Parts: sequence; structure tokens; C-alpha cells
Amino acid sequence: MTKCSVEILPNELQNELQKIALGACFLGSGGGGGLKTSFDYLNKYCNGEITGNLKITDLKDAKTGESGVVVAYMGAPQKVGTVKCPDAICEGIEKFKKCKGIKDINYIIPIEIGPVSMVTACLTAHKMGKPVLNVDGAGRAVPTLDLITFGTNAGASVNPTILCSENNHQITLEISDDTDDCSDAASKMESLARPVLNMAEFDQKAGLVMWYFPDITELRDSNASVPGTLTFCQKLGSTIQSVKGENGDFSEIEELFKSQSIYPEPFIKKICQGELVSATTLTAGGFDEGIITIKGDCKHLYKIIFQNESLILWDSKSAKPLVMAPDLISYLIEDDNGQYVFSNGDIMDGDALKKDLVGKDIVVYGIAAPKVFWTSEMQSNIMRVLNALGYYGKIESFYESLEK
Repeated sequence: MTKCSVEILPNELQNELQKIALGACFLGSGGGGGLKTSFDYLNKYCNGEITGNLKITDLKDAKTGESGVVVAYMGAPQKVGTVKCPDAICEGIEKFKKCKGIKDINYIIPIEIGPVSMVTACLTAHKMGKPVLNVDGAGRAVPTLDLITFGTNAGASVNPTILCSENNHQITLEISDDTDDCSDAASKMESLARPVLNMAEFDQKAGLVMWYFPDITELRDSNASVPGTLTFCQKLGSTIQSVKGENGDFSEIEELFKSQSIYPEPFIKKICQGELVSATTLTAGGFDEGIITIKGDCKHLYKIIFQNESLILWDSKSAKPLVMAPDLISYLIEDDNGQYVFSNGDIMDGDALKKDLVGKDIVVYGIAAPKVFWTSEMQSNIMRVLNALGYYGKIESFYESLEK
């Protein structure tokens, strides 16, 4: 029997997955689904009769020949907020197995870090009685499939890709040739999948099943995955639950990063602090696109530009970004309820900032991206995303800027 690093009992499932969701919300760089959505998702699932433990297995403990498949929800975060249960993805996995002609799958794999992304993988695994693998494909949340390591760095085939709705609609997508350039294949699959989200049957969101690994130990190869992220989210979430956060002091969270190996030094750096002024967003094509405005000291205006995920942090007094993808842009808000962590979708009411968050203090951090993003293919794909947001300079890590 494969060893598991963490085993969560049924009566602990909701509390422990809430910790994972909290940590994943901070590390999702504004994306990966909403925190409130993930909590609602957990409430609905755990209010039913649940049995069996959830096993989280470290990649180093997986055995040669064991298989795994990647799952997620794809779409605009505000639409993903209506997700009710993992049943659609479980059905998608059964369809996937038939398409591939395989009898069983050993592991469920999270696609990225994010509240809904991590909870979806965990609940799907629990529902199917499978362990979830303690890895993900980015070490943050990302807006497009070609920024996930499983295809671009690990070379897994995008065929087939199953999109499934909670109304029992399934669509199987394949491209004619995805063997030469796996990054290009992921881009092509993205182009096929996004229009499906516009169909009334899917309503801007879909369960996603893709990237099958017949031998899960392939993910131990350099840059193929980001190990240890589920359990780090769990530790981070536990810290967030106990933090006081007075006067923008979140030193407990900053200190935790010194004990992990996922994010390279300098790990995490407070970039700016100020007052939340406004936020705007527009939902189209399966994305929430918008800008968060923060008023800092000395008349500085900071703007976070997001496409689901926070991708660029600008200072009105600077000629170039303070932080840009792939580095994470994560923030903590001193709200009245002591929640502190929010996704970009959580702070919105329709297309504008929630009224009770206007004027609240916000602390914005830069977090060094995992090394998986520094392959030439990943850099090219990130540059394409930044170009679409109007940035045409070179990609520079925030800590390199700080050193100059």
C-alpha cells in the first residue's frame, strides 16, 4: 500500500480543507476560484453523509507504475461560484477512462494552487476513494493551460480533454497532433475549450479532466510539477487562522516561508501597503478581467491588473511594474471579520469593489515564483499573457528590481 503523508478523517475533513483553501487563496495570486466559493462547496459536501479518509500522498512516496489524472474547474471565477459538488468531475473521469481505454486511475492531481482548485481535487479524490497527490502544476494559479507544467514542461498529452457541466453535459475535445510542441498543444486546447464555456449548458464554467500520467513518478523530473503544495497550503491556512494582523503586521505568515522549499529565496516581500480605493471587473470568454486600485503614502496609486489572477502590480510613480507574473502578487486585507485573505473574485460585488471593503487597509506581497516557470517555453507563454495586458518589457523578478 502506498504511504500517505497526511490522512484526514471524515469528521476533520471540512476544517482541514478550509485550512487548505485559506492557504491556497493567499498563494493563488488572486485566482484559483473564490474562497467563499470553496467554503460553500465544502459546506454542501460535508453536510451530507461522508465516510472514508482523505489521503494526501507525497510524490516521493508514489510507486512506479501508479497513474494519475489532473482535474480542475475552468472558467470565470464569479461563475465558478455556483459550483455545488464534485460529481460532474467524477463523471468526467469515468468518461476519460473510457476514452483512454484504462481500467483505473490511482491518483487525483490538482491543476494549480487556488481555493476552488485545491478543494476540487481533494473532494473529487475523497468522493472516488482515491488519494490526492501532494503536487500541483504551477505553485500559484494561472489564467491559461499553457502555463501549467504538466503539458508545457512534463510533455503530457492534452488528448482527450473532457469538459463537464453540473447539468450532465460532457464534451470531449482532441487536437490532431499534440506530440511535437506540448506548450502549443495546450494553447490549442485552450482555444477549443474557451468557446465551450460560452455555451448556455456550461454558463462560463466547466469541470476539467485532462493530462493523464500512466506512471506518476514522471512528475519527479525537474520542472514537471511543484511538489508539497497541498500540505504547505494546509500549514499556511492554519497560520492565517491564528494571525492577528494588527497595523499590517503579518510576520507569522512571512516567517512560515523560511521553513519551506517550494518558493525560492527571498520567498516573500512586502511590496506596498495602503487603502483600497476601488476595483472593477468584466466577465467575458471565461475570464474575469479588471483592475484593483490602492492609495498608498505620498500620493502613490498602486494598481493590480488581473485576468482571473493578479498578473501585474504597477506604481504610479514607477516606469515599470513592481511585480509581474510569474511571481505571485498576494494581498491581505484587514477586514472587520479577521478573514484577511481574499481572491480577486471575493472582493467584488458584481463589477465593482464591495462597499464594506472600500477604504480598508491592504498589504500587498511579492512571492518568488517556483523555478518551474523559468524554462524558455514557460517564459514565452508568460510573455504572451503580459503582452495581452499591455506590457511589452522584459520579465523581471521583483527581487531583482529591489536589489537595483
